[in-house]
Amino acid sequence: MVVNGVTVVILSEMNNSFILQTMTPKGSDHINAELMLESMTESVLITTADLKAPGPYIMYVNAAFEKMTGWKRKEVLGKSPRLLQGPRTEFGIFQDLREKLEVGKVWRGRTVNYRKDGSEFNMEWSITPIRNEGGNIHQYLAVQKEVTEVVRMEKMLKNAREVEKRRLQEIERSKRRLNKLIDTQNQTLSLFTKYVPEAIVKKALTNKGAENIMLNEKVDAALLFCDIRNFTGLIEDLTPDQVVHVLNVYYSFLSEVISDYNGQIIQFVGDEIFVAFGVPIRITDPEVSASQCAIAMIKSLSEINRELNAILPQSLTVGIGINFGPVIAGNLGSDDKLSYSVTGSEVVIAKRIESLTRGRENTILISHSVFEKVKNIIPTKKWKKLKIKGKNQKIKIYQII
Repeated sequence: MVVNGVTVVILSEMNNSFILQTMTPKGSDHINAELMLESMTESVLITTADLKAPGPYIMYVNAAFEKMTGWKRKEVLGKSPRLLQGPRTEFGIFQDLREKLEVGKVWRGRTVNYRKDGSEFNMEWSITPIRNEGGNIHQYLAVQKEVTEVVRMEKMLKNAREVEKRRLQEIERSKRRLNKLIDTQNQTLSLFTKYVPEAIVKKALTNKGAENIMLNEKVDAALLFCDIRNFTGLIEDLTPDQVVHVLNVYYSFLSEVISDYNGQIIQFVGDEIFVAFGVPIRITDPEVSASQCAIAMIKSLSEINRELNAILPQSLTVGIGINFGPVIAGNLGSDDKLSYSVTGSEVVIAKRIESLTRGRENTILISHSVFEKVKNIIPTKKWKKLKIKGKNQKIKIYQII
């Protein structure tokens, strides 16, 4: 065996005992192999080369072996290294031991071993074949070290990794549950905004506290009513499904136009649409937006009628009335059911203006307050004055050309 690259150590038998011999290359100082092995901090054990049970037998152990195992040298010489094994020794690690050692390979392993007092410790060792001068394997040298603390730390690290793995798995599960909840909430919100204008929903969500959601506000807004002319006569020969289809197409097209001009649909009532501009979201010049939106709504009827040509006996036409003034806007109702509402005399006036379009196709009428804002932007003409219940003076009405 080569030790530190210079000394070959061989155990030989003499007078029924074992001694260490050394061979030192020429030009080198004499090295005491026994002193070297005894001074090693790692346990050293040398056995015979007989691997068949009950062999091999221990020929030599150093002081580090005695310290690690509690066995005295005289107690283990001539005995099998199996005396270190016990109930929790993993014998599966020895499966390839004999195969490797017999062909001169180094074998390494780690398992639970036992001290003389029966206490457990983890040992890691390597076994190296020792050849004699003839090149034959005649001894095995095992260098052993206790790795109990290393194993403990490895177990702690493994447990920590398992805990972290479980934590990450739980985070992932929580993330999936949260994403599922968010998806459900988004679907609910998306469905909800089909019934309630999105701007109204967002404003309600930003109000902190249940009491704030019932707060109302007075604000100037442009109000638009749009009604289909002679709708009852148009649908009297249609099936219920066809009527619903007509309204869905009509509402879909006009809702998109209204959104383009920052209008908020407050209510669908049969074939009538009530739209507000400037509430709940403030916009610049709501009178202009409402008027331009009305013109775009009239223009979109050609596309709507193409879509419904196969169902309706004649084309859809509408009448639109627009007014501007102060309104009360907010959520009305109870704790169980709320409805966003825009109320006030100006709303009534807008509805009355729209009613003047009956018998006229695709007519847009506006109040004087709207006219003052759009007269230099949109072509208009005087129409007539309107007597409003509760007001002493008639109001001026104009038609958008």
